Amino acid sequence: MFDVNKIARPCILVRKEYVPGKPVEEVTREYGITDIIKLASNENPLGASPLAVEAMIKEIRANANYYPESLCPKVAEKLAEKFNLSPNNFYIDNGEDGVITMLGLTFINPGDECIMAELTFPAYENIVGKMDGKSIVIPMTKDYRFDVDGMIRAITPKTKIIFLCNPNNPTGTIIYKDEFDRLLAAVPENTLFVCDEAYYEFVDDPNYPQSLDYFNDHPNLIVMRTFSKIMGLASVRIGYAIAHKEIVQVMLKTREPFPVNRVAQAGALAAMDDKEFCDKTFTVNAAGRKQLFEGLKQMGFEVYAGQANFIFANLGKPSMPVFEGLLKEGVIIRPLAPQGAPNCIRVTIGTPEQNERFLNSFRKVFSEVYP
Repeated sequence: MFDVNKIARPCILVRKEYVPGKPVEEVTREYGITDIIKLASNENPLGASPLAVEAMIKEIRANANYYPESLCPKVAEKLAEKFNLSPNNFYIDNGEDGVITMLGLTFINPGDECIMAELTFPAYENIVGKMDGKSIVIPMTKDYRFDVDGMIRAITPKTKIIFLCNPNNPTGTIIYKDEFDRLLAAVPENTLFVCDEAYYEFVDDPNYPQSLDYFNDHPNLIVMRTFSKIMGLASVRIGYAIAHKEIVQVMLKTREPFPVNRVAQAGALAAMDDKEFCDKTFTVNAAGRKQLFEGLKQMGFEVYAGQANFIFANLGKPSMPVFEGLLKEGVIIRPLAPQGAPNCIRVTIGTPEQNERFLNSFRKVFSEVYP
């Protein structure tokens, strides 16, 4: 009798399936609700860059029958101009998730150790496990920040990668410049230091480290960024790594032939010119961050405004019943029980109207679930 368990890789069989943010379509099917707001996946509530939308429509009409340029040369050239680097310093893939996957396929051997925080983006632990590596998980501090000294103490000769999400998803907290300096100085020269900066455009804290200032002096530094968040291109999937050309060259040997479609490339090129949309998103996000923080704080919860486009809160009670109650109200948030924080939630910052609807629905549901 055929038994897939006898032929699959053991490290895959023990994996748990990744649970993404609940999509609007699924809530509609389950509850018959059409008036839904999704504040679960840190998507841009203002939509996508209008310039990008126009460019993507034009591209699909003209060239949908052609394969895309494999290496995304125009996007790499424009990024190089933006950051005053060489096009050879950019590795572009199918979203930042694609970049993380290729990092794993290229560098992680069975038994390699990779250091990461306990409550952070689950894609790191996911790829380490798929490659049969070993995740070295460092507990958070009491205020949900990275334990930098704990990460430094965890470094061994087996450490292949240190993953640092800054601002951190799902807490929104950041590592400060002095902490960044201390950690970077402790990283061995043949250990990769991967800084995930998917939310860096939302940061307004002056103590946030500018990672690219360290780039020339640290050939093991990799900085990851995305077009999904402030530019609103989450659906077409395009993200990138900034790395020294030797790293990019070896990653190119791992990648798929056409990882980034034509529409995504056209959208990314146009979005980089849409300063008006990005500035508006930043302004709306900053006001919404304050709105949600103050609203939840007034209800008595432990809330962290953070430096991203979401709010993190500890409810002091299991969050799943609240999450399920909100679904019936047509409001989707992210409960963090699957990530080991059963009392915590992450709420994407929406428009002022969406934020107010969430606060009203949350107040109602929480009082019903925990009278």
